[in-house]
Amino acid sequence: MADPRGRILIVDDDPQILAGLETLLGDDWEVRTAANGREGITAFADFSPDVVLLDVQLPDSSGIDLLHQFKMYSETTPVIMMSGGVGNLDRVIESMKLGAETFLQKPFEYDVLVLTIEQAVRMAAKEREILALRRSDNREVERLPGISTAITQLNDILGNIARAPSPVLIEGESGTGKGVLARLIHNRSPRTRSTFVDLNCAGLSKELLESELFGHERGAFTNAMNTKPGLFEIAGEGSLFLDEIGEMELTVQARLLKALEEKRFRRVGGVRDLKADFRLIAATNRDLASEVSNGRFRNDLYYRLNVVKLRMPPLRERLEDLPVLVSEILRPLAKEMGRPIPKVSPRAMKKLEAYPWPGNVRELRNVLERALLTLHVDEIRTDDLTIEAAGTKTIAGAKSGALPTEEWEIQPLDTVVEQYVAAAVKASGGNMRKAARQLQISPSTLYARLKATER
Repeated sequence: MADPRGRILIVDDDPQILAGLETLLGDDWEVRTAANGREGITAFADFSPDVVLLDVQLPDSSGIDLLHQFKMYSETTPVIMMSGGVGNLDRVIESMKLGAETFLQKPFEYDVLVLTIEQAVRMAAKEREILALRRSDNREVERLPGISTAITQLNDILGNIARAPSPVLIEGESGTGKGVLARLIHNRSPRTRSTFVDLNCAGLSKELLESELFGHERGAFTNAMNTKPGLFEIAGEGSLFLDEIGEMELTVQARLLKALEEKRFRRVGGVRDLKADFRLIAATNRDLASEVSNGRFRNDLYYRLNVVKLRMPPLRERLEDLPVLVSEILRPLAKEMGRPIPKVSPRAMKKLEAYPWPGNVRELRNVLERALLTLHVDEIRTDDLTIEAAGTKTIAGAKSGALPTEEWEIQPLDTVVEQYVAAAVKASGGNMRKAARQLQISPSTLYARLKATER
């Protein structure tokens, strides 16, 4: 038999029905049968079926009770109820209310059976797709925005990279747009009709990360009340984007490598192999080669990821892209806020271009969103741009020891002094005497300046 289309569990107390269904479906599906409720529960836990055919009446339990237990194990597994008589109609209706996808009236024709199973499988796939969409904003992007040499080169090679099945490793600082690049690779790949799911590995414990990636069986650990599909299953034949993969614990790295090489994996607490057909796109802000040398990242996984390596440049290296990025960012932000897309004054754009952007495109978006929230006209000006670095208000373009005349020339001197005094107090951790000493003024003068700021 070729690779089965999936796994079907049939629970019925009639041996002829079990044998007949197994014969009919066995050529295309991996079939497991159970003659009563007790066997059905055991088979469901061990077999993890994709579809269940469940009789309404069983010798040791009600099919309704069994349905409830199945849904407790895995809410998304479709269950098709089978009824042998008109008198069971009330039970069939009750089962539909409890989560059964549909029912079949015995005896049923083979074509009707196959059609019903296919519909149930499609419904389950749709649920997984909806779950995947909830994890992402599903934006369609065709090219990286920008005109710089680095971005142009990336756009030129993206088509070939997207068509290849190999894993992709994206390196770059936080906030450079590695996730945008990953989604773009997926959107331009043959897998675009399948799901794109993403996970940031930073800050997740080993146990939580394993559960998110591999899923878990009911009872695999404390509070594991239901069987949960992992991102490997949700991604299906689509793409899985793992951001900050350098934060992944070593034992999880080993399991990930095994899944990539064997294209199979097991849920946490599971004993049965599941297919892993997804394409992996990984990203990191670390130097993984150095992490390998220091023993913090597996060299075999690094070599597996390093087939295709891309670098997202920091924003300070492609400041010529700023006008394009500003336009790309403002358009959806203005739409979300229900207001016209504002212009950006030449002086404001010059201010943006003079800033080094340690937070990269993410920081730029935050600055523009803050400006848009407080904007009262149809143009963003320098005063609308609040740029902060290391928790202190910063003037773009100001160099150490130089007067920031370009951005502050239209501001009163008292305002500049007051803001500088407030920043000095904040930098001193609120210690007024320390701030006064550093400013070389008396504490009383410092208090007076702060009161003027409050006014």
